[in-house]
Amino acid sequence: MNYQRWGRALLLVTLLPAWPIHGGAGWAADVGPLPSGQEGARRAADNTTASTSNTVPNEKRPTDGKQPIDTAESEEGETLVIAEVEMTGRREGIEIDPVRSRTTVTAKELERRQSDNVFNVLQDIPGVSINGGPLAGGMKFNIRGFSDTEDVLIKLDGAVRNFEKYRFGSGVFVEPELLKAIEVTRGPAGALQGSGAIGGVVEMRTKDAADLLQPGRRIGASLKGGFSSNNLEKLGSATAYGMVFDSLDLLANVTWRASDNITTASGKELQNTTARRLSGLMKATYRLRPGAMLSLGEVYFQDDALQPFDATIGVPGVFGFVRRAVTDSTSTANFEYTPIDHSFVPWINVKGNVGYTSTSVTDSDRQDGNGVIVPNSPTNFFDYRIVTLNLTNTSSLRLGPLRAALTYGIQYNRNRREARINRLNPTAGLRETVDNLAQPSGTRSFLAYMLESRVDVGQVSLTAGLRHDTYRVEVDVQQTRALLQAEGRSPVIDFVRTTPSAGIAWNMLGGPLTLFYNYAEAFRPPLVDEYFTQGAFSRCARFLFGALAPPSGVCGDRYIPQSARNHEFGLSLNYPGLFANGDMLTAKIVYFRSRVRNTLYSLAARAASGAFCEPFNPAGGNNICTHVTQDGKENREGIEFELGYRSEHWFSNLSLAGVRGKQVCEGEHALFDVPGDTLVFTLGRSDLGHRLEYGYRLRAVDDRRVITGSTGSIVSPCNTGLIIGNQAGYVLHNLFVSFQATSMLSLNLAVDNFTNTRYFLNNGFGGGIGQEAPGYNVRLLASVTF
Repeated sequence: MNYQRWGRALLLVTLLPAWPIHGGAGWAADVGPLPSGQEGARRAADNTTASTSNTVPNEKRPTDGKQPIDTAESEEGETLVIAEVEMTGRREGIEIDPVRSRTTVTAKELERRQSDNVFNVLQDIPGVSINGGPLAGGMKFNIRGFSDTEDVLIKLDGAVRNFEKYRFGSGVFVEPELLKAIEVTRGPAGALQGSGAIGGVVEMRTKDAADLLQPGRRIGASLKGGFSSNNLEKLGSATAYGMVFDSLDLLANVTWRASDNITTASGKELQNTTARRLSGLMKATYRLRPGAMLSLGEVYFQDDALQPFDATIGVPGVFGFVRRAVTDSTSTANFEYTPIDHSFVPWINVKGNVGYTSTSVTDSDRQDGNGVIVPNSPTNFFDYRIVTLNLTNTSSLRLGPLRAALTYGIQYNRNRREARINRLNPTAGLRETVDNLAQPSGTRSFLAYMLESRVDVGQVSLTAGLRHDTYRVEVDVQQTRALLQAEGRSPVIDFVRTTPSAGIAWNMLGGPLTLFYNYAEAFRPPLVDEYFTQGAFSRCARFLFGALAPPSGVCGDRYIPQSARNHEFGLSLNYPGLFANGDMLTAKIVYFRSRVRNTLYSLAARAASGAFCEPFNPAGGNNICTHVTQDGKENREGIEFELGYRSEHWFSNLSLAGVRGKQVCEGEHALFDVPGDTLVFTLGRSDLGHRLEYGYRLRAVDDRRVITGSTGSIVSPCNTGLIIGNQAGYVLHNLFVSFQATSMLSLNLAVDNFTNTRYFLNNGFGGGIGQEAPGYNVRLLASVTF
């Protein structure tokens, strides 16, 4: 299936009629540069039709009291912002950024999907797919083919949530029920979002009381109940919310899910894939006055069930089963301040957030693949404590036709992991708790200074950003620290990186088309594991490095961070009133190129000839290890296409994505394990005064490259000696319908894979063919609002 060809044809058909209809005039108010990202977000929050007058810097407009959904990390220095067009107070499910590779999934789409996790919703965004599964605890985001833990930055209300554990997922445990928006940025994070994210950024935002209150009401509550047929999941949810003193919003939610085993399309039950999940949200938002807001939130999650040790289920049952207990909480404080005195308004627009994430995973009571208890099996403990601090200010200036904004700030992050094992000491005959040397405890922290400027001149917008990070990675295991110090090496790795970014966008002749280009540099530091692992998992073991291997077998400063450069060229269309007043056509096509250098997996010992050395070759000679390199490269390029249309009763979305790549390491090889070309099409309609909504969604995925075997030669760090084959593509059909029966009662139905198509997940162990995916599933939800 050649989806790129389809995308080019669809874009041509979309754009050809656009210009003649309106003659390229009268569009500046809708698609021209706005003074700041905050004003664009405020328009979206107003739930009104787009204004037809030009805005000015920091223009104050009356709102309904709701705050925009952007957090401190949202770019105050956006390039171009297309004003959101709203109809009859309805929000759309998918929102497309016109000048960046950024897509937002709103609460409306989350309600349509009724998914039990955020991963299954986001995989329909172009360039985004999911590795792992079908358990949510074993899923990872894959953005443009980047899927390692540190390749994608994950935030919840501004708090960083990245989690790393062997054969586990990204650690995203939040209930979709609690979210009002998920914003996905594809490609390296901008200067203001964060560092270390080569693949992209996923930012989730929880609901406020203002998002749920009915017009004219000060208090409210809702009860929800649901059922899923595939794994017999039961859902219960209760929410209470209200407004006090016209300035204080309060919200409290508790959600419970319980499910049995997942069933594949062929009718096989995946053993021990049950879940017992309890989650909740408490949130208070205080608005002292317009422009001054403080929001305090706490998201909680816990799960305790017998599950596969390999949460990704790459090889079901091979690693056995464990009693897995997960406890997770995220505490956040978000604030913003703009002075009342208008003389200071252009200079002061402060936003910030403080976050604390605590995640604990305990694996105990191990069983083998047949469900037999393993005597004296170890218990593993993983505890993460992540502190996040972000503070920015935006100053704006207008000189005639020139409008400028400068955003500057500081970020701090401290990620501490403690990994311990409780095991039997055969000598003493007693159990003891010791450090996990294969996944050692450690701390990674950084302090960053950010600067991003934006200049708008007429229909052209220019941005430039600069970010300076000071990193520290430290191992906390005393045994590892002592070994390194005995070798004269430090248990602390310090380094700095400065990464620029830039962009230009041109609203072509004030018409519906915007042409843009973005450039960004990024880096990915090694994990604590990669720096300080001991034993067979270390790349610096003696059987790989020979005499060059450190006595401890710990790589440490042998690693350097890998770097990336990303170019994006795009064209977007924002076309209101195509067929009738109130409808909207949007489209965007992006071509990207990414160049990654010093790939971490390419760390290797070589002989003087440059070939990989053979440490235990008795012949010696030219195969003796003489030096260490980390010179691997990866080159990616791809196309992403988004098309959306909405009118009074119809809505539709089309997304198309394809990525190709080369691995440059011991020659050139096509990248394997990147997602297959993907096409997603949604068509829906609303009737009965928008009380009834129904639709169809198609998801088509082409073949993807996987490892199907190996030759008799040694498989090197550059993956030579592998036999590459294909994992078959598939086409899925899904249905959804919702009905607002009364002002209090609403009903939702979603049918996933209603043809019960058999296909495979992207979770194969070691890059192989994945596990068979879940089959047909019907989700029912009833909600009563008081």
